[in-house]
Amino acid sequence: MNTLKYIVSSILGGACFLGLFGGCQSLDENPAGTLVADSYFSTEEDLDAALTGVYAQLASNRWGGLGHTNIWVPLMGADDLTSQAGKPDYVQFDTFNPSSTNDGLKAASWTAPFRVVFAANNLLNNVDNMTIAESAKTKAKSEARFLRAWSYFWMVRVFGEIPLQLDNTMNYNLPKSPIKEVYTQIIEDLQYAIDNLPDELPASVGRPCKMSAKGVLAQVYLMMAGYPLNETDKYALAAKEAKDVIDSGLFYLLENFADLWKWDSDGNPEILWAIIFCNFNDCGNQNMNTFTGLNTQPSEENGWDQVFCEIGFFNRFPEGPRKDATYLTLFTSRTDGAQTPWQESTFKHPFLAKYRDGMVPNEPNYSGSDHMGGRDLNYLRFAEILLIYAEAQTMADGSPNAMAYDCVNKIRRRAGLEDLPAGLNQTAFRNAVIDEKGWEFCGEYCRWFDLVRTEKVEEMNQYKDADDLKPQGSIDKSKYFAPIPYTEVLLNPALGD
Repeated sequence: MNTLKYIVSSILGGACFLGLFGGCQSLDENPAGTLVADSYFSTEEDLDAALTGVYAQLASNRWGGLGHTNIWVPLMGADDLTSQAGKPDYVQFDTFNPSSTNDGLKAASWTAPFRVVFAANNLLNNVDNMTIAESAKTKAKSEARFLRAWSYFWMVRVFGEIPLQLDNTMNYNLPKSPIKEVYTQIIEDLQYAIDNLPDELPASVGRPCKMSAKGVLAQVYLMMAGYPLNETDKYALAAKEAKDVIDSGLFYLLENFADLWKWDSDGNPEILWAIIFCNFNDCGNQNMNTFTGLNTQPSEENGWDQVFCEIGFFNRFPEGPRKDATYLTLFTSRTDGAQTPWQESTFKHPFLAKYRDGMVPNEPNYSGSDHMGGRDLNYLRFAEILLIYAEAQTMADGSPNAMAYDCVNKIRRRAGLEDLPAGLNQTAFRNAVIDEKGWEFCGEYCRWFDLVRTEKVEEMNQYKDADDLKPQGSIDKSKYFAPIPYTEVLLNPALGD
């Protein structure tokens, strides 16, 4: 155990050079490289500790990283979420007026993913020097490459061209790589993971298996098929990867949509992969998150009003059990129990209900903290795989087949909706899938990216309600990607080119 603690602290302490902790040179100030010693690994225990260090970066910053509402900052240009004027990090993107000094953008979409990349690189560039079983090396490399691929996939969708760092050398002059080159590396990493990860489900949804890697690869191909690469041959590849996941039989839809969001439902059979936080009150705050709780609750319930829901999207959302489980529309005071409809509340918008379970005092499932939780961030659900197949098959073949219809209708039936009408053409069916995906994943992590790749950002922003925030000026494709943080450009001017 002492060796394990030493290795983990060495990895994280070495990363102190990258700003993992206060008082060290910040990763915010140096995304392009790091200095890592080559003598960390000698035993399988050491390697396990190094891999633990990679996973640790996913949950390392509850007040700014992937475990914070900052994860939604660059996604606010979609039509599902919004914020209030006192929260400029979110409002900048909601009104298409982003700043390169946006702290929320930098913390969750630049610093946090690069932490994962550097920890993964540290393992990948040292593991082959070890004299241990090849099977142990391959397992560690497979998971590290999956995590590196996911991190770069997040960043390339948010920023477009980014520096592609694959080694441990300090480099203040690393230029941005073309988007295509970044995707090529993502595919290479994911394909290695697919070829070497186990077929069976892991003990935790925080660990990838072959099919969860295929699910992410299906996302990647679907994104590549649209803007900005427009490589339409990737639709067939996305459909194939999604079908493999479906045919595996490892995952299925829960019968009730509301059950997905219960405190005790983390790790349910609909989740392909999640970022795991700590569900125990004594696990230490560093391993918890703040995208639940007060950050996403209304001030009428003592919340902090950081992220809530757009009215236009809410009004278009089909009625039924899915809508009921997605939105909080009646706010209950914690002091006197007075109830306020969202139309009469301080900010006059509905709020998300998805992340409330376990966070509301006096409820039987209360976890013990109303501002910090341990809920998993369920990044990839089986419902998305079904919808990826439906869209990708239709776009590849020119019209939807029976399986595509079945995939969408399974989700609609759970939502209390009728099946899609038969005989839809390619365009009508695809539009129906995009709409369905928006409703199914409201307040999750794919709506903005779907609008970008389908070039529907401008169209959907026309449907805002009069009380929703409006874009400042016109929207064009120059607004599809976030600016690279200003502090990074100061240190490496090549990032500003």
